[in-house]
Amino acid sequence: MFALILAVFIFVYLFFHLYWKRKNLPPGPIPIPFFGNLHSFYFTDMDAQLQKWKKQYGDISTLWFGGQPIITLHDAPTIMETFLKDGETYAARPNNMKWDDIIRLGRNGIVGSDGPKWRENRRFALHVFRNFGLGKNLMQERVLEEVTHLITDITSDIKHGSKDISIQNGIDLAVGSIINGITFGYRYGKEKEEEFFKVKKFAQYLISEIANPLFNIMNPDPEYYKKFPVCSAYYKKYTGEIQKMKDHFFNLIDKHRKGINFDSNDEPTDFVEAYMRHQHKLKQDGITDNNYDDAQLYATVLDLWIAGQETTSNTLAWLCIYLIQTPHIQQKLHKELDDIIGSDRVITLDDKNNLNYLNAIVAETQRYCNLVPINVPHRTTKATEIRGYKIPANTIITHQISTVLMDERYFPEPEKFMPERFLDKNGKFFQPTELMPFGIGKRACLGEGLARLELYLFTANIFNHFKLDYPSNKTTFGNRLIGATITPVPFLCNVSKRF
Repeated sequence: MFALILAVFIFVYLFFHLYWKRKNLPPGPIPIPFFGNLHSFYFTDMDAQLQKWKKQYGDISTLWFGGQPIITLHDAPTIMETFLKDGETYAARPNNMKWDDIIRLGRNGIVGSDGPKWRENRRFALHVFRNFGLGKNLMQERVLEEVTHLITDITSDIKHGSKDISIQNGIDLAVGSIINGITFGYRYGKEKEEEFFKVKKFAQYLISEIANPLFNIMNPDPEYYKKFPVCSAYYKKYTGEIQKMKDHFFNLIDKHRKGINFDSNDEPTDFVEAYMRHQHKLKQDGITDNNYDDAQLYATVLDLWIAGQETTSNTLAWLCIYLIQTPHIQQKLHKELDDIIGSDRVITLDDKNNLNYLNAIVAETQRYCNLVPINVPHRTTKATEIRGYKIPANTIITHQISTVLMDERYFPEPEKFMPERFLDKNGKFFQPTELMPFGIGKRACLGEGLARLELYLFTANIFNHFKLDYPSNKTTFGNRLIGATITPVPFLCNVSKRF
């Protein structure tokens, strides 16, 4: 009798997990109980596995992270039809991301929040950035200050006989100084290098763990899963690192508040000051029920720091690697710079329209490095329909840009690094709509304008001044580390001056 009951239980359990819960969803790999499809990432890198599933199941499919289905879209027309033309339907964030209660103290920040809190704070951040000169010469001056420091430091290393130089660390520090100057009002530079790499270590750990299957298994309820032995050890380590990060940012926030004279009419010089002055004004006006508390400020600073530093510096690091691996492309870039610029002067936005090959290299790097294996998930705000599939409200869904960027329908021979794909028959740079590294729609990257500015100015000025080559030891040069973003293994390179 017991054997019969057990057999019925197993049958019902498997019937539910293998068929019933999947029957109305787009096709996808069969999930196993508890893990879903996460176990696959133990055996294959996430980006490679997602490419395989896309080829196997088509342009709309369903993945399972634990017991949670995620619908993924893989073709550019459908992505644009949904996330761009009907962006409001896909503008929410999942409401079961329980790690956010620990990381961001709830549904806070620009990335993790939705609804009125997200709209108000995104609008506020954009307003502050515009006041700081985003899209104007003032922001270019901020970036060029760090570009100049980087070139000076590299030149000094060369002068003192350094053969192999970490241009990667130099770029990291420069880009980090830009975002920290915008958020907290001061640059890192050599004198604050230790502080920078401490914060970067926090950010890298946070990003890398998002790809950890155990992180995703525990995500629906970390407090419950921490009762189990393996999960308990992971919970203790993860929350310990997150607490260090929170302590660092809250200490900076508290210190910043003490230095502000709220009775003055001075214009804010950084984002945190602008935010605190807005908080103060709301309090003076008696508006206590608002979306501008310190938890939201902390989470926004965290989002700005990660989005503004990690993605840009990693893209620039990959660009250096690719041009070292393809010396003929680097040589062609140097020729364009010699023909158009012809000296070691500072290259600015005024030169951008004439540097077609350089712009093509930046675009091809963004495509080829394919920085984000799986995009940040969205949640449908209402019932909708995609290619014949009825999608209920509150379904988790994402536009899978990583597979679009490697799709031969849009980018022939996608496994090759070919900047020429972004040049027309007259040699002019163009950017197709399928190149969407910053996402599209309502939740597209807030810092896209700044990132594009940095990618152009750093690339142009670094390669105008220097020639890069392989380091003495190139054993792991160009190897990839897979996390929530794809980063290069730390590397050195041989740098020589061109002037």
